[in-house]
Amino acid sequence: RQQQNYLIYNEERRRFALIRNHPRKIVEKVASDIEKLLAKKRKALVRLASEAERLQREHPWQDGIKVNLTHYSLDGEGEVENPSHIKLEFVYDPNFKNNVNYSYTAVQIPTDIYKGAPIILNELNWTQALEKVFMENSREDPSLLWQAFGSATGVTRYYPATPWKAPDKIDLYDVRRRPWYIQGASSPKDMVILVDVSGSVSGLTLKLIKASVMEMLDTLSDDDYVNVARFNEKAEAVVPCFKHLVQANVRNKKIFKEAVQQMQAKGTTDYKSGFHFAFNQLLNKTNVPRANCNKIIMLFTDGGEDRAQEVFMQYNWPNKTVRVFTFSVGQHNYDVTPLQWIACTNKGYYFEIRSICAIRINTQEYLDVLGRPMVLAGSDAKQVQWTNVYQDALVILLTQVLFFLIKILLNTTTATTTVYLGDCVIIDVRSHNTNASV
Repeated sequence: RQQQNYLIYNEERRRFALIRNHPRKIVEKVASDIEKLLAKKRKALVRLASEAERLQREHPWQDGIKVNLTHYSLDGEGEVENPSHIKLEFVYDPNFKNNVNYSYTAVQIPTDIYKGAPIILNELNWTQALEKVFMENSREDPSLLWQAFGSATGVTRYYPATPWKAPDKIDLYDVRRRPWYIQGASSPKDMVILVDVSGSVSGLTLKLIKASVMEMLDTLSDDDYVNVARFNEKAEAVVPCFKHLVQANVRNKKIFKEAVQQMQAKGTTDYKSGFHFAFNQLLNKTNVPRANCNKIIMLFTDGGEDRAQEVFMQYNWPNKTVRVFTFSVGQHNYDVTPLQWIACTNKGYYFEIRSICAIRINTQEYLDVLGRPMVLAGSDAKQVQWTNVYQDALVILLTQVLFFLIKILLNTTTATTTVYLGDCVIIDVRSHNTNASV
């Protein structure tokens, strides 16, 4: 074969030239090209985030708002659902690999959110002004692709507009469950999920707990580390080979979900055994990689009378370095005061999950609690971040992308309450924008 290659080279040698190159110069040029590319994307992103903060700050909250915005609504087949809505024209753009309209933004709202709620209508009202910023960014940098704003309310506004196509037959897309949003909305987490598998949770309650735990796992990103334990009189990891916290990547979360599905209810409840296991996982010094930022315990149970106060005195008080969130699951008449006390005395929050409809919203509410310190920190917490390379479900992107995201700090003031929201904006950066192989 070597001889054959030599003969081919001799026949075609006039087409080849050997030139001495300088590896350092090649690397320096590639680095310079990438730096210029990212600087332009960063500039567009910071402008978008700054304008979003300004627009929201200047927007007066309206309780009785009735948004009369020019909009359209498309189903999966691309047909207009309501004759009062306008019909847009879309043109195919090979850069986006999609039919797009450059004169409008598009909005996606999760199917389980009431679109007429005041908080949603106010969000639609002030974010419409982001349309102008999106267009200015695209004019200044023609290589810029998708731009998007993701809200803590679940509203996604992206540019350019394109007909929405659900990733699956049932449209379960929720921006708050996307890796880029999760990474931007809170700091990295070390989490232990405790699952009560005592005899009292058998039946429908156990099914709700299993579904809740799997939804909780979906709120974690590659920046997070997690372990899941079941407990009754004693506690043990649901995956025996996971002796410590493991990265919350797709593979590990799939293994956890499979193990959670196999759990069975038996025995009696002992919160102390579960909390001992969790604190040992979180506080033991080890060389195993972990986030070393937020430390969290998630307790899923049907209820109980024990407050496990001595355990918290041993591990968590007075510094309270570990937050404890408690979830009362199922239809029952147990006193929930102990669960409320456990959460409130450990800088956490108490939630109730009475039916399957309450699972999605209640398993992601904790992100708002974790995001508050970042929001209150102001500009000190505002950082540009990269996610890993992955294919996002947003507008069915056909190639792998990098999202450039920044946490924007918004506060919505109503007549009686100030609500702090940590929303995110993203810029789509495709790897093929650089003519180099890195």
